[in-house]
Amino acid sequence: MEEESGKVLIVLFSGTVDRLLMMASLAWGAAAMGQEVVIFLQTWGAYAFLKGNPEKLDQYDPNSRWSEEYKDLVPKVIQEMKRAGTASWYELLQDIKEDGLLKIYVCSTAAEQMGVNSKEAFDGLVDDITGVVECAQIAETAMYTYYI
Repeated sequence: MEEESGKVLIVLFSGTVDRLLMMASLAWGAAAMGQEVVIFLQTWGAYAFLKGNPEKLDQYDPNSRWSEEYKDLVPKVIQEMKRAGTASWYELLQDIKEDGLLKIYVCSTAAEQMGVNSKEAFDGLVDDITGVVECAQIAETAMYTYYI
C-alpha cells in the first residue's frame, strides 16, 4: 500500500530548548515521510525565532533556556546528545527547509505583542507573519496537528 503524503501542523507556543528539540524532531520525522510541515509560532515560540535568538538557544549550553522543572538533568542530557551526535534543532529545520517541505509562520498577534510588524525581524527560516484563522485553515487539512 502506497502512503499518501500530507501535511503536518506544529503549533509551537514554547521556546525552551527541550521543546524546540521535540518540535524539530517531529518535523524532521514527518518530512522524512514526505509530508509538508507547517510550523505556526505563538508567543515564546515566536520569540525563539526573533533574529539572534536561535543562536542563544544552543542545546549544548546548560545555561540556555531549558524547562525549569528538568534543569538538574540538563548536563547529563547534553552529554548524551554529544555522545550520540544529535543534530541541533536548528540544523534539522534547515535540512527540512532545503528539501522544500517546511513553512514557518509567526502568529500576527505574537509579533504585534513583541512590537514587530515585519518578518525581517525574524530568523531567515521564517516565511511570513499570519493570523490564527490561517492556522486553523491549515489545521483543517492537516493529517496531524501537534501543540508544543
